[in-house]
Amino acid sequence: MKKPNNGSGLIKQAHQQQKFTEEEIQIYVTCLDDPHFFLDNFFYIQHATKGQMQYRAFDYQKKLIDSYHNYRFNVNMLPRQTGKTTTAAGYLLWYAMFVPDSTILIAAHKYTGAMEIMNRIRYAYELCPDFIRAGVTSYNKQSIEFDNGSRIVAQTTTETTGRGMSLSLLYCLDGDTTVRIRNKHTLVEEDITLSDLYARLYNPNKIIT
Repeated sequence: MKKPNNGSGLIKQAHQQQKFTEEEIQIYVTCLDDPHFFLDNFFYIQHATKGQMQYRAFDYQKKLIDSYHNYRFNVNMLPRQTGKTTTAAGYLLWYAMFVPDSTILIAAHKYTGAMEIMNRIRYAYELCPDFIRAGVTSYNKQSIEFDNGSRIVAQTTTETTGRGMSLSLLYCLDGDTTVRIRNKHTLVEEDITLSDLYARLYNPNKIIT
């Protein structure tokens, strides 16, 4: 596979004309169809002691990606230090680059949490080869906009978070994040943390193992 960041800079300029080899076209099409292939071959992470290294998913992380990809709604409660944030960053980057005209919102209870996942997305994007990555029209601390019409935005959770956005994908980072739900029978709305929502929805028969 190609080495990381064989392009001309940290970001790829928007609407840039580019020639592709037959191998690159085949690789791109495979990435388009399979987020696992993209993460296994082009997603790089920054390890605390080993530095730059290629992402290698454990089986539970592969199942987590499948859950993101195949189900519209996900509530995943996982322990700390299991690579869930890294896995989510890789999937969100894949989604933004390979699903055009998407708006992805990262919402976190704390500002540092939202920025942490954006940092991981930017780090991975900058190491992608040009024939894989989308061009960038705006590259800021809290948002990235691509020339395919997609964008990733990170915000803390407030009453106005995401207001005015037509969201394609919403990623809430932690259990303390509060969301508003509506009972489909009574139409009563209430604010609830994701941890409490998970407790209400928990059904061992629906858990993916």
